[in-house]
Amino acid sequence: MNLSEKLRAFIKKGGGGVNSPPKVNKADELRRTAELLEGEVVSTPYGDHLLVGKTFSEDFCHGGVRLSSFLEISGETLKIVAKRDDFQHDWRKAVFVDTETTGLAGGSGTYAFLVGVGYFEGHSFKLEQYFMDDFDGEPALLYSLKKLLGDFEILVSFNGKAYDGPLLSARFLINRMENPLELMEHLDLFHGARRIFGERLESLSLSSLEQNLFRLEREGDVPGFEIPSIYFGYLKDRNPLPLKPVFYHNRLDILSMVSLLVTMARVLEDPFGSSLCKAQDFYCLGRLYEDMGMWEKSMRCYQEALCSPPVRDKALRRLSLLCKRAGKWKEAERLWIRMAKEGINRQFALIELAKFYEHKLKDYEKAAMAAREALDAAWEKKRLLGNLFDPSEVEEIRRRLERLHFKMSKGSEEQVRMV
Repeated sequence: MNLSEKLRAFIKKGGGGVNSPPKVNKADELRRTAELLEGEVVSTPYGDHLLVGKTFSEDFCHGGVRLSSFLEISGETLKIVAKRDDFQHDWRKAVFVDTETTGLAGGSGTYAFLVGVGYFEGHSFKLEQYFMDDFDGEPALLYSLKKLLGDFEILVSFNGKAYDGPLLSARFLINRMENPLELMEHLDLFHGARRIFGERLESLSLSSLEQNLFRLEREGDVPGFEIPSIYFGYLKDRNPLPLKPVFYHNRLDILSMVSLLVTMARVLEDPFGSSLCKAQDFYCLGRLYEDMGMWEKSMRCYQEALCSPPVRDKALRRLSLLCKRAGKWKEAERLWIRMAKEGINRQFALIELAKFYEHKLKDYEKAAMAAREALDAAWEKKRLLGNLFDPSEVEEIRRRLERLHFKMSKGSEEQVRMV
């Protein structure tokens, strides 16, 4: 037996004399952690994990939003939030999910050591947090999580399609467990928030939305980037005290998701009566309503957005094209004339006028006049862009002019024959 084998045998027998640290009972350790975090130990066929649960009453508000207002949102409004006409589900079957992990980059080596879930039970909101006190506790956590998620149809997250969803799916796969997420519809609130507030807000992080929409400033919270190191510290010294702000952080994330969803729904139900909507938001809402086929509401939003310089040009262009699609030709013509006069997407506006005069009014002279002005605008654009200019733009306008000249000459010949 060599020296290393002797040392291993010595340690295995509990050698080390009076200075050897006492053995720690893992079950007792988990119970102490549960007691400090005001949770309970849950036993599963795969082992134990910690569960911290809280229930919020019907009147509880977060960020000035009553959580139970979620239950009052109409199905039609939620279709717009999801941006899907076929989004038809029982919203009492929705569960809000947020994870805290051992790394921010993801990958197969990243664990979700804390998974928070929130759901409505009656008019109360239940929030449960599943925690693994070591890596070997992952199967137990996933077992309980799978059991809970099986009762729901919709997974609500914030940026979860890019992170939480794939991470949890990978962990279920690695542990050879059935993945409940595959059977659920996924609503990612990050994408919904971007569709409504993306033009106005520089940052669309959950904390930024809290500050801008709810005027909510977190106190006693821990920055997300510090959370992995806090967990690794716990694994090393088994001191659960630094974990308390991590659980608090996770809890706030879930509560803010509920408030955010309610807020977005209220904005979509009545954007013109909402104090949250600014002119730039109306441009975003116009695009969303347009995509959902709600053209009248979209046009009104674009009109509201015209007073905001950052989005005015884009709003004018989309409004004119929407009027064109809706057959409101006089309104579209008025917008194109305005754009041409004010130098807003001038080449585009003049080409649209040329199309309108040629195909709708059959006024080939006015169409040719607009096309010639569009050609001048294209040459000016070429002068400014140089080699970056696409020469096909000029060729397209030239072909249009040639066709118009042919139509005008043909019309002149017919007039002569009639005389």
